[in-house]
Amino acid sequence: MFARASVLGEVRGVRIHSPLGFTLDLEARTSRAYVIDRPMFDRIMFHKAVDSGALPQLGTSVRRVTQSHSGAKVETRFEGSTKLTACSCVVGADGYKSICRKEADLPAPKHMLTGIQADIKGADIEQEFVQVYLGRNIAPGFFAWVIPAGDVARVGLCTWDARELPVNYLRKFLTRPEFRGARNVSTTSGKIPIGPGSSAVSGRILLVGDAACHAKPLSGGGVYTGVRGAELCAEAVDMFLETHSEPALLEYDRLWKEEFGKELSRAFRIRRVFLNLTDKKIEKALRIFAEPEVRRLLEQQGDIDYPASLASSVLRLAPKLAQFSPQIIESLL
Repeated sequence: MFARASVLGEVRGVRIHSPLGFTLDLEARTSRAYVIDRPMFDRIMFHKAVDSGALPQLGTSVRRVTQSHSGAKVETRFEGSTKLTACSCVVGADGYKSICRKEADLPAPKHMLTGIQADIKGADIEQEFVQVYLGRNIAPGFFAWVIPAGDVARVGLCTWDARELPVNYLRKFLTRPEFRGARNVSTTSGKIPIGPGSSAVSGRILLVGDAACHAKPLSGGGVYTGVRGAELCAEAVDMFLETHSEPALLEYDRLWKEEFGKELSRAFRIRRVFLNLTDKKIEKALRIFAEPEVRRLLEQQGDIDYPASLASSVLRLAPKLAQFSPQIIESLL
């Protein structure tokens, strides 16, 4: 792993809590995910980019991006001064509020999650296991989580189309017994765009990461798709700079769709099923996942980066799941 120094721990299992009290444990024999120190990870990525020849402009903000048939221009601001830079193409890695996406007239995300997370010390949690809590009164439109991260626990949630702010749901969640006596070390919040459009390229502008809405619809995670998407984008840009042929930039769309586009599409369809489930139906679905053959499949073949890839196999083992949304589930087979 190229950013090993940022790893705080490893995870080999998940415990999913239904709104009505049932729990589903999925445990692998080996670690399935890393818990990272994100600021440290970002610093490592930054220094690797500089070592590879990138020229950082710290303290500089992008104000505007324009493009024409012959190239693009980026307007930046630094210490009160404005500068206009011409370039062959622009890669927008500028997050959920992407200026580049707006200028390129590329689609906004289908759903925008709003999230909050607290790092707390002194919580009574199990190491190597992520806890996931479902329910419309806990985190409407998504879920709450507890992640062991070294000497702290990351406790957070995301919501979508909720009646209250995420911070109100988090306050309620932190009243659970396992957090009694724990203290909050830090709190972060933000938004996660999920559900990409059919293209991440328009003219001389290409989008990666949250700007491209490439976060995973089922987990909200975006590190893998962000890093892998950037690598694929770099391949297309390299080809464009060598050939000076604008269609080469469109190769990026083919590459990311082939690599993880189908996964994102399938996962978003599963999300639509989830959004229509009542708390009672969530309980019923988890009990089906707990059936021995289904649980064994999930534990042995589940992939955190491609969680929807098992959809057709699970449905063949447990056709009862089709009751929750026959039309959408049929499309996953």
